[in-house]
Amino acid sequence: MNRTIAWMFTLVLIALLTACGGSNQNASSQSQSAEQLPAALLDTSISSKGDPKRGKDLFGPCAACHTTSKEVLVGPGLAGLFSAKGPVLPNGVDYNGLLPNGKERSEANIAEWIRTGGTGRIGYMPTHNLTDQEMADLMAYLRTLK
Repeated sequence: MNRTIAWMFTLVLIALLTACGGSNQNASSQSQSAEQLPAALLDTSISSKGDPKRGKDLFGPCAACHTTSKEVLVGPGLAGLFSAKGPVLPNGVDYNGLLPNGKERSEANIAEWIRTGGTGRIGYMPTHNLTDQEMADLMAYLRTLK
């Protein structure tokens, strides 16, 4: 009888430890990946209102200078724009995780950069007159580029 109870207790203990350990590990790895992103990159106040499918259509003119991968054309490939490391820039160019205008990468600042354009070390970004909905759609699409 004592052996049976000890055996059942051991099985229950193993089951509890396994369940807690697996769950805790997932929570830990999820929080670590979220902690690695600056708060500005976690803000989805613009993209959450957009449709990535419409944003993909709006990206057409952008493809003259930007790829949706990490390949660099005139401008950087935009894959990873919202990742901790940011997009891949041409050799010798480093914005230290910021935009070419020196502002942090956030949806609001990226939207401003797209609308106002400017000159960076890579070249000139022309202005793009997008409505708020078009910008939300474009941001939603840019967030899909990994």
